[in-house]
Amino acid sequence: MCLSSEAHAHYLRLAREMDDERLENLDRHYSFDLGRLGTTVDMQLHSIVRNEMAVRRERRLAQLRRSLWLSSRRGRCVEAGKRWLVRHRLWSSARQRVIEPASSSLIKRWRWLIWALLLPLVALERLSGLIPQRKMAGLR
Repeated sequence: MCLSSEAHAHYLRLAREMDDERLENLDRHYSFDLGRLGTTVDMQLHSIVRNEMAVRRERRLAQLRRSLWLSSRRGRCVEAGKRWLVRHRLWSSARQRVIEPASSSLIKRWRWLIWALLLPLVALERLSGLIPQRKMAGLR
């Protein structure tokens, strides 16, 4: 006998709503009290509880890693740079959203800067082709 998909979804929702202490008590109950005498339904419920505990543990670890990263000088500098990029719409902080449509307007917006940087280089290259190079007597 197994759980139906509706019952499984219901128990998943209940496990997400429980606090950590209650989940630990349920895990202890399914692990030690039932042991090998549990049914397949008990094993499914235990796997739901263990999965929710693992998800919460990973979430806490991610929060701790982020806090540790932000406590370092490098982390604060990188985050300040990312905030600047987000503020100027050069980078999106949303993982799902990509700034593909904005990239064409980004090129239009920064076209003057690109030309301001590249125009002197192109002009120098063209001028260097027009000016004949003199051979220095001492070097050859």
